[in-house]
Amino acid sequence: MEQSVLDILKEQLEVLKIGYVALLNDKDVLLNWGKPQLEALYNTRVGIHKIELLKLQLSIKALKRKLELVRSAINTNQKIDFAEIELTIAIELANVQEQIMIESNKVLVGKKLLANLDSPQRSSDLRNIFRSLAKELHPDVNPNLTKEQQDIWQMVLDAYNFGDIDKLKAISLVYEKEIRGTEKEYTEAEISLVIESIKEGCKVLQNEIDEIKGTFPFTIENEIKDEEWVKNENDKTNKDLLSLKEYEFELESEYKMLIELYE
Repeated sequence: MEQSVLDILKEQLEVLKIGYVALLNDKDVLLNWGKPQLEALYNTRVGIHKIELLKLQLSIKALKRKLELVRSAINTNQKIDFAEIELTIAIELANVQEQIMIESNKVLVGKKLLANLDSPQRSSDLRNIFRSLAKELHPDVNPNLTKEQQDIWQMVLDAYNFGDIDKLKAISLVYEKEIRGTEKEYTEAEISLVIESIKEGCKVLQNEIDEIKGTFPFTIENEIKDEEWVKNENDKTNKDLLSLKEYEFELESEYKMLIELYE
């Protein structure tokens, strides 16, 4: 018996739903298993030496600033308060580190938001879809959510916070039965639109997966697992450490001498 167009579309929809969930799983595996595993491997094999290098560079920066303040006081015939200098430098470096982290996060969030900015109509659609899902999934409205519904609500929140309407639409359609307990009967026209929405959602997810794979530590996954590369990286770092330690010793010696002379 020949299948109807509607039955064929329903089969396509089920295949797309399975594909969408598979992509969600792939993304989850990358972020929650692959990334931590690779980062741990990098940190134990290479990163630990890099951290030592960063600490040394920070120490040198601090010493150079201390010397700068001491010399400035000497040149202007001011009394040198070494305790005040130590405190000033500690605050300066702490502020620099904090600002770098804050600004980096701003850039990241800003890129996400800018990537999803659109027309007022699209923004309105985003809010409407979110409100509709919130009626079904918000814990304050429905305190007896299942674990699966709680997980779906988290996905909804993530998509909404980043203004990702395509992902929000796809979540609403793919998990319709889990969200509302029933699955709508579609006409041919409606099911065709649902298929297009989930296809778009799959594209968004695939782009996110590709983007994740294009960032650290996935960009050097092969290198992290290569013993020769690890050895070369550590050799270069150790060479830099030796050179910087000599420079740090020179700065420390000069600073100590100034303390002995002027304290």
